[in-house]
Formats: sequence, structure tokens, C-alpha cells
Amino acid sequence: MLTYAELGREIQLAEARATNPTKKAAWRNLRGLVSSAAGEVGAVWDPALGAPWSLISLEVEGFQGSTLPLTVQFDPTPGVTILHGPNGAGKSTIADGIRAALSGRTDWWAAVTPGKARSGKTPLWEKVNCARDSENATVKATLARNNGKLFLTSRLGKDGAVYEVSASKIDKDDQTTSVDIMATSWPYAVEGHPPVFSYADVERRVQQHEDLQKYIKNLLALGGCFDALDSRVTELSLAASESRKRLAAAQKSAKAAVDFVDQRFRERHPSCPVKEVNWSDTVLDIKSWLTENDLLDGASQLPEVTDTSLKELIESLKGVDKTLEELHSEYSGVHHRLAGALGAMHSELQSIHDPGYVCPVCNSATEDWVERLGENVAGAEALNEKRTAVAAALTRLRNSLPEIRSAVEVLIYSDDVGEPVKNFIRNVSALEFAASSALEAYGSQPVSEVTSSFLRLRDVIFRKEWEQAAATAVELSNFTRQWQRSRRAALDPYVALWAEENDSAQAAPLWEATRKCIGELSDRLMKERATRFEGRAGLQVRKLLEDAGISLDSLNLTRTRAEIGVHGADGRAMELAMLSAGQRNAFLLAPLFATADAGPFGFLVLDDPVHSFDEIRVDRLAAVIADLSQSRRVIVLTHDERLKEHLLARSPRCEALAVSRDPVKGQISVEPTDELWRVLIQDAESVWRWSPKPSSTGYLTESQIIRGLLRQALDDAVRQCVVRYSLKSGTIVSTAVAMLDTGMTTQNRLDLAREIITVPAGVEHPVESALKACGHHVRRWNNATHGNNESKADLKLEIKAGLEACTCLGEFSF
Repeated sequence: MLTYAELGREIQLAEARATNPTKKAAWRNLRGLVSSAAGEVGAVWDPALGAPWSLISLEVEGFQGSTLPLTVQFDPTPGVTILHGPNGAGKSTIADGIRAALSGRTDWWAAVTPGKARSGKTPLWEKVNCARDSENATVKATLARNNGKLFLTSRLGKDGAVYEVSASKIDKDDQTTSVDIMATSWPYAVEGHPPVFSYADVERRVQQHEDLQKYIKNLLALGGCFDALDSRVTELSLAASESRKRLAAAQKSAKAAVDFVDQRFRERHPSCPVKEVNWSDTVLDIKSWLTENDLLDGASQLPEVTDTSLKELIESLKGVDKTLEELHSEYSGVHHRLAGALGAMHSELQSIHDPGYVCPVCNSATEDWVERLGENVAGAEALNEKRTAVAAALTRLRNSLPEIRSAVEVLIYSDDVGEPVKNFIRNVSALEFAASSALEAYGSQPVSEVTSSFLRLRDVIFRKEWEQAAATAVELSNFTRQWQRSRRAALDPYVALWAEENDSAQAAPLWEATRKCIGELSDRLMKERATRFEGRAGLQVRKLLEDAGISLDSLNLTRTRAEIGVHGADGRAMELAMLSAGQRNAFLLAPLFATADAGPFGFLVLDDPVHSFDEIRVDRLAAVIADLSQSRRVIVLTHDERLKEHLLARSPRCEALAVSRDPVKGQISVEPTDELWRVLIQDAESVWRWSPKPSSTGYLTESQIIRGLLRQALDDAVRQCVVRYSLKSGTIVSTAVAMLDTGMTTQNRLDLAREIITVPAGVEHPVESALKACGHHVRRWNNATHGNNESKADLKLEIKAGLEACTCLGEFSF
């Protein structure tokens, strides 16, 4: 499977080749995702990485045909394990149990969409995964490598669906740790390097070109890293696209809402100076856009003039008028104006010992001028409070003058105000400017410039014309603000959504380009791997179908289909539908065998791999399995005696186990077994030992049964001997077996075997050795098979002779 490091290198090369800035940015974006994902998974233990796992055991309970608990132990070393038994013995229960434990699924390669009951399309042959009378089921597989173990458990409900998957590991220090197996690349490894093959499941799954594409694509093992990257890009691209759509929809709704607000307000004041909102397809900065359209915090285009602010202006003018009147009425002349200077002079005189009799102001001789100055200073100081009141009133007026400027601005820019009013307003504006300038120059002191400018402004403000103009300004400014605030209220949902979605929406084009990049990456990786896969799969097709002249010429894998070019013996192209059932089975096995040496599994489980196979195909499959078993354990579940025979003959490290099932209790048993001829002789011994007294109504007698079993045992031993000799000598097994099968009697078959098998000079022929042991019994055994009942003789000696003869044939070393 691909790693993040390999993906990163591929993406970096693609980025370097890209010339389009957008495409280059997309590849860079993709590389960033890979780097981030690699960092996230780097510290997580992944059982799919490292040395291959060996299968140690399987435990099932309540699963399919196993009502009672079943435990099967497996040899973890390279070799072949044959689980042999008749239909219904429980072989598929074992294979499916291994698959369910490893994958945490029951629909792997066999997903069939359940039809609705009323539609009449409920799958007729859908497997029932929870055993009859069981409320739940459990499957557990134990794997091992490097002194560590991995335990995988799946629990199924009554409906047969997996509802819980758990995993734990034991390291070499006997420390047990739970593992979130589904959060690792393990599920991808199980699909990319399927350790269990069931022809029935795959044949049901692969019905269309699309199915074949998925089957082969999984075997190309782009793996968890690529799928996780693809899913993440798809997720982010979809999220960005949806954000952009939501934002566009929100803007459209906002525009409609603002248009409605504008229509309502323009009906009241058609010429109100409120500018149109400048709508932009892409708003990069919502604050700048709101400011540009005078919509920030409900602000209006014109200043707001209120009754309260204008009332404050009038009150401030009245206050100045009142305080000035009080000041001037109390003491007229210049004395109160010069109060400060006179006070300073009087204070200075206090430090002069003899001021004299000449007044420094009028230069006249006045003996009491100092006393008179003191009286004037005392009188002026009595006016300080009133002068302070005037200064406060002028300060208040100074703060209120901006209200005049606001009203002037509103009225000057309004189309609803006539020119006479605007001329009046311009005059007011000039008087306000003069008053503001005087106050700015002299401060809040009642000097003549301040007083005179105040009086001119007061006179115009207290006129009826200003009262009417001010009322108009209040109405206009208040209306504008209401309009802008109504606009902003209509925009609030859009502004809120923009804050949430804009970053994602702005990234939509980049993610769309990134999504296209990962599609290109997928196509390139699939093409590269499919090219290598084509050669390996073609080799396996030749191994299985070369005698039929069928070869794999091409493999074209797209995102949705798999196109396979096949030639027949005549050199002409074939449709896959032209293949026979057995050839189709071989064709589906070939891709699996092409990738069997990769992945994290040091074992391969084959359930019924010889479906519809002829003799030649059985032998060719046995050869492939024998090759695979040099580096891994191949577990074969079959009812076919031929495959068992060929595997025992071909594989030096081969064990055979018999599978049986009690149909009443649902108990599946797995027990060691021997070659068929040994089993048959053991059966003959059992009949001899435990058979009842002869019955006149019995179909076969004791001697007929025993001799029939001995004849079958001898036939099987002869066949195995011929098969082993053909494999050893390099001759065609199927040809030799076909020649042997032309013999219609056991004696004929022995004679043919003598012709087929050649031994070195000086070595006794195995057929001769067998005939020496049982030759005088062969005719009797053959006759018993056809119903002839000869004298009982000594059946125990016949069984011994049969064992000796079969041993000579079955254990002869070529």
C-alpha cells in the first residue's frame, strides 16, 4: 500500500512539473495535507505496517452454521492446510469467520443491496450470519508475528450485522494494549490484499464492468493513505463549495431585502440623498464593504439632527443672552471689563510705602486716589460670579454650535429643500462660522468680538425661518438614519454568515483545483500500478489457462470501468462472457494470486477455489498453491477430493483436516485426517470390528462392504502414485490420470499404472510390490463391488494385505 511519504514524493514531482500558478498552488495545498496527515498518524501504531501476520487460530460461536463454540488452530509456518469435507460441513463458516474477524464486516466482496419485501426483490441466497436459535454471534481471529500477537473480534447481532469491532495486541513483553483497528490502515489492507477468497462471494459481487473495476482497483492497493487523502480533499472541497453557495444565496437574499427597504423609504422621500449599495460578487473585507456603503454600525450618509440637540442649541443661546444681560445690568461701563487689570494695580500698590498724591491714570493730584481705586476694585470683584456664569454659558454655546453645522449639511444636500431656504441656511452657516472663530480666538470671555458675533447669530436663530428649517433638518436626518439602519438590519443575516463562511468560500476555487489534482494523481497511480499488475495477472492466467489457449492481453482501468482484453486459442479476441464457469473462476483467481505476495498477511484462505474446474485446472491450481505455500500458509477449504489429492502430492509441507458438522446440534468439528486410501482402510477395519451379525434383509453383506472399501482404497493409492510420479518426472498429470481412468477394472488400472510409471533399473516397481501384497485379492475385491458375494474367507488378512499394498503405492519415493 502507498504510504504518505510515497504520496508526498509523487505530489512534489507533480508540483515541480506544473506551470499554471493555480495548478501549482493546488499541488502545494495537497502536499500540505499529506504532510499534516503523516504527522497525525506517525505516532499511531499501525498493524498493517511491518512484518506479515500469521494466522494462529479462529474462534466462532453462533456464527452461520456453528451454533456451538468452535476453535480451529492453524499452523503459522509456510505450507498448505487442507480443510476437507462435504457440502454443509461448515467450511464456509470457517472461511467467512476469518474474513469477518479480519475485516469487521460481513458484506466484503458480497454486498447485495437488500430489496424491500413488498418489491419481491429480497435476495434469495443472502447468507444468514447469525446461527439459527442464536441471539448474537462472535468471531475472533488470533494473529502472530515477531513474538507479538493481535486479537481481532467482531460481534454480530440477530440481524447478522456487525455491531462491535474490538482489537488488542500483546507485545513481546506481554503487555496488552487495546487498538482502534478501524482508525488505522488495516481495513484498507484487508481490501487491498484480501486474505480470504471465496469464489461464490466474488462471483456474486463481480457482475458488471463497474464491479470488476472495483475488484481490481482494490487489488492495486492505493491504500488507506490515498483514500484518507481523497476523502479529506473531497470533504474540504465540498465544504468550501457549499460555503460559497450559502454565501451567494445569503447575498441574494440580502440584496432582495435591501431592495425592499429602499422601495419602502423612497416612496416616502423619492429624492432623499441615500446612495445605492454597491453589491460585489466577492466581498473580501466585510468591514470595508460596509464602510464604503455607509452601513457600518448603522451609520448614515448625512449627520443626524435631533430635536434634543436643537433644543440644546436654543437653550445655550438663551443662557448666554441671560448671563450677559445680568452682567451688564449690574454695573455698566468699563470697570467690570477692567476688573482684572485694576485688581492687579491695587495689589501692586500694597507693596509701595508711599504711593503719593498723583493718580497714575489721569495724572491729576488726588489725595485719595488709592482709596478710590480700592473701592472700584471691591465693586468689580462683586461681579466675578456673573462673569463666571457668562464664561460657562459661552462654553455651552461653543459645544452646541456643531448642531448648526449638521443641520446646514442636511438641508444643503437635500433636494426637498427650496432655494430660498438654502440661501437662508447659507447665511446661518456664515454667522455660525464667525461665532465659532471668535470663541476659538478669545475663548469663553465676553469680549466685544465674541459678544457681537453671538448677538448676530442669536438674532437669526431666534427667527421663524430657522425654526422651520431646523424642523426639516430633523425630519430629513432622522429619515436617512432610519433608512440606513433598516438596510443594515436587512443585511445582518448576510454579515453574520459572511463571518462564518467567507474563509471557506474564498478557498473553494483552490479546493476545486486540488480535487482535480487528486483525480489526476489517482489516474496516474492506477495506470502505473495497473501496468505492473497486468503483467503479473497475465502470468497467473497463463498458469491456470494456458492449456486452453486463453491469455490476458490488456487491462484498461478507468475510474468507473475495467476493460480486459482476452484472446482465445485461435488468437481471436474473446468476450469474458465466452468463458466457461471454470475458466471464469480461474480468471477471478488470477488477480488475487498476482498480488498475494504483498500486504500484511502471511497467509491466504481459499474457499472452494476449484468451482467447475476440470482435472487439468485442478492440477494447475494445485501447482500455483504449492508455489505460494513456499512463503506463506495457504488454507484451502474444499469438498473436492481431487484438489486434496493433488495438493498432498505436490506440497511437502501439507496437512489435511477433516471438517464435519452435526446437523442437529450445529457442532462443527475439525480433526486431522490421512490420505483417502488410509481413511478407507480404517473404515474397512471398523466394519470388520463392529459389524453386526449378517442380516438376510441387508443390501450389502459385511464382506461386500469391506472388499468394496479395499478396492476403493487401492484405486486411490494407485491414482496418488501416478500423480506423484507425474509431478516428479515432469510429465503432464492430467494426461497420465486420463490414461489411468481408461482402465475399467482395478486390475486394468494397475496394469496401466505399471506402464505409466518408470523406475530405475534395480528398483522394484511400486505396482509390482502392491501386487505381491494383494494381487490374489484384487479379483475378489472387484467382484464384491459389483455385488458378487464370495465366501467370507479371512477378512482381517485381506484388510492387512490391502494396507500393505496401498502403503507400497502411497509411500513409494521417486
